[in-house]
Amino acid sequence: MNPGTIEEPSTHPSLLERARYGDDEGWQMLVQVYGPIVYRWIRHCDVQSADAADVMQETFLSVAKALPRFELDRTGATFRGWLWTIARNKLRDRQRANQRGPQLLNGEAMRLAELEQPDPPSKLADDEKSIQDRMLHVLRQSTDPKTWQMFWRTTMEDHDPSDVAEELGVSRWTVYKARARVLQKLRKEIDNFSR
Repeated sequence: MNPGTIEEPSTHPSLLERARYGDDEGWQMLVQVYGPIVYRWIRHCDVQSADAADVMQETFLSVAKALPRFELDRTGATFRGWLWTIARNKLRDRQRANQRGPQLLNGEAMRLAELEQPDPPSKLADDEKSIQDRMLHVLRQSTDPKTWQMFWRTTMEDHDPSDVAEELGVSRWTVYKARARVLQKLRKEIDNFSR
């Protein structure tokens, strides 16, 4: 292979589709991207960290069972809204199970968990940033290192594509193509979870 040639990555389905159909790596990446967000939502409801970790695990057990039936194309359906509904229901279940024991949720947090609101209890902009950061990490693991370097240097570090091409010994168009390929994968993954 010519050292300037970039290996064309195989086209793979979106992370959500891979997790839906039982791909272990897809599932691990889904939990890696969304686990910390679900944990933060639960902690925002004033749940102690150990209990929040338990509720998060219960949430993802339910997600694993229900994901094949989740209809992303249904009008008004969002993955985050669906995930929040499951987390909220797990908080309710936990509260009911512990009614004789110590309160898991304080009054305000219980009211929040009882709401039928479609959005989780955090700033969506914070969630978006967190999802983007984690998705970049996931994509980096599945992208050819040279392709990733061309993307990172031109997009994240704002270097001129001609300079990056010269440094890496490839054509300027190879740099543009690599950057576009990674951006397209990133947009596709984020769109799947955001809509």
